[in-house]
Amino acid sequence: MSDQPRSVERANAFLGSIVLAAVLLASGTSAWALDETRYPDWKGRWLRVSSGNYDPTKPPGQPQKPPLTPEYQAVFEASVADQAAGGQGNNPMAGCMPPGMPRMMILYGLGVEILVTPSTTYMVFGEPMGQLRRIYTDGRDWPVKVKPTFSGYSIGQWVDEDRDGRYDALAVETRTIRGPRSYDSSGMPFHRDGQTIVKERLYLDKTKRDLLHNEITVIDNALTSPWTIKREYVRKTPEWLETICGEDEHQVRIGSQDYFLSGERILMPTRAGQAPPDLRRFEHK
Repeated sequence: MSDQPRSVERANAFLGSIVLAAVLLASGTSAWALDETRYPDWKGRWLRVSSGNYDPTKPPGQPQKPPLTPEYQAVFEASVADQAAGGQGNNPMAGCMPPGMPRMMILYGLGVEILVTPSTTYMVFGEPMGQLRRIYTDGRDWPVKVKPTFSGYSIGQWVDEDRDGRYDALAVETRTIRGPRSYDSSGMPFHRDGQTIVKERLYLDKTKRDLLHNEITVIDNALTSPWTIKREYVRKTPEWLETICGEDEHQVRIGSQDYFLSGERILMPTRAGQAPPDLRRFEHK
């Protein structure tokens, strides 16, 4: 039997230790002085409890009923119709793009590991694409200028709601989120101006210590009002594997059309009557 899977497992464990060490070093010596009696225990791997729809209480597609303006409701409806016809619609992840905020908090596949230090809370995502999210809790103000990223720039504040000397929740605000992105695979859109603000409140369940709640509110100019949903995550034994989106990507976009690459590496249509791509620049032998 080949020892390749075991080698990969050892390599990932080694990589994980490097990431953890880098996290602690980057946050300064105060990371080693964490007073664990004040902070909630968020150790381990967290997986989503419910569906991969943005609002897990509703079915996918139009039943999500996002409070979109008429202009962006039309974009959403066109996305759903395109997907019904075999296309990918307004779903950038189909082309191997990162999910971005707040979609990444749906938690795909291997879930997320949360590392708490006094100055920064880190979220290490198993997939897709091994993203790292930083939530700064050192009292800093918003930077005058920051380059947008898919995970955005997050500032958090620990809250002691019952004043017992122990933090109960982490309130987070995220700005400067890069696009293109959508709320979930159905293609619900964000405004193209890039001014999205995402607010979260993360806290452990009072009776189930392995259940983490996240109340997410999106403020976006494509919405007629702020949109709030709730997600839940359950704690599991850590188990991490490497996943690389581009290594098994079968969705191909050429111009404005989506095609599918078969296992035999043959380009195939995704809908009835779809025209082939323009081959005028290719030689035919």
